[in-house]
Amino acid sequence: MGIVTVQNLKDEGKGMAILINGSTGEKVIIQPQHIFGRHPTTETELDHPEASRTHAVAIWDGEGWMLQDISTNGTFINGTKLVRGEKTRINLKDEIQFGGLEVTSWYVNDLTPPASMLLPVTKGLPIIYLNGITVLPSEDNPEVAIYQNARGLWMCENDTGPYELKMGDKVGSYDKQWKFVDGETSIETSFMADNIALAPKKVAFNFDVSQNEEHVSIKLMLDDREVDLGLRNHHYLVLMLARKFQEDQAYGMSLSECGWLDKDLLCKMLGQNENHINIQIYRFRKQFLEAYPLPEQMPQVIERRTGEIRFYSTDIQIIGGMKLREKDEYKNKNVFLN
Repeated sequence: MGIVTVQNLKDEGKGMAILINGSTGEKVIIQPQHIFGRHPTTETELDHPEASRTHAVAIWDGEGWMLQDISTNGTFINGTKLVRGEKTRINLKDEIQFGGLEVTSWYVNDLTPPASMLLPVTKGLPIIYLNGITVLPSEDNPEVAIYQNARGLWMCENDTGPYELKMGDKVGSYDKQWKFVDGETSIETSFMADNIALAPKKVAFNFDVSQNEEHVSIKLMLDDREVDLGLRNHHYLVLMLARKFQEDQAYGMSLSECGWLDKDLLCKMLGQNENHINIQIYRFRKQFLEAYPLPEQMPQVIERRTGEIRFYSTDIQIIGGMKLREKDEYKNKNVFLN
């Protein structure tokens, strides 16, 4: 992969360790399992012949950063050669040399624990720290959404549906790509279990709709606590999807098939293009995320599969809105067909 620098990064100390090249001044982000060597697939490619193809690896062990030499010519910290194969703790301001005492020195500038992030593959893009919901390539063009599911796994969702992200996966669009770095692989199962126990057992959505359906407010019920999500333009889209789920449920369809709506049909019903709909979905997800007490355990109520989208909740209440005949007569709205 070569060198990933902190270009365009404002908060250099947030969620990463940094080494500085003593010759060039270049800063390199250390990933949770970071290989140094001459091979082009290493995280940091070394360009001098004294270095091995895979020379050393930096590892986060849950408490601190360790360096392990796996080379022929050795790795040196502050002039002392490491024992090959053994892990050695590294400290701030340490001088590291790969292959001998005459080669370029690297200096430890930061030892912050790792965080999940997207590192730029395409030149000129910023580093993105993952927190809540992230859309790519931008909020104005949300082709891809990245979020944590209730199990704490990072998911990537595109127009074909969600899939689990693995370390090193490429995400983004054709001309703007990032690499996924999972900085949370050491999260303990017991911690996740504690969070699951604290998550609300009941999540309900109460829609209040004006007669002409120009105004839609949503109140979120989390067990016995009410959270007012207010009036938002994107709530009308959520209302349409919620109605479709209710209608399918009333017809006796299985929950796995309730609520699915063709995206092209949804675009026609709303008179909007797919990008505009993606923006509204992102805004609702972000609003829901901010209201939910444990973001990492937030249920994904907006779901996708190839060519279709749905709102999934078995606890929906809709008050107000137009009757079916009124909808037929209202030119600026569309009849909600099953």
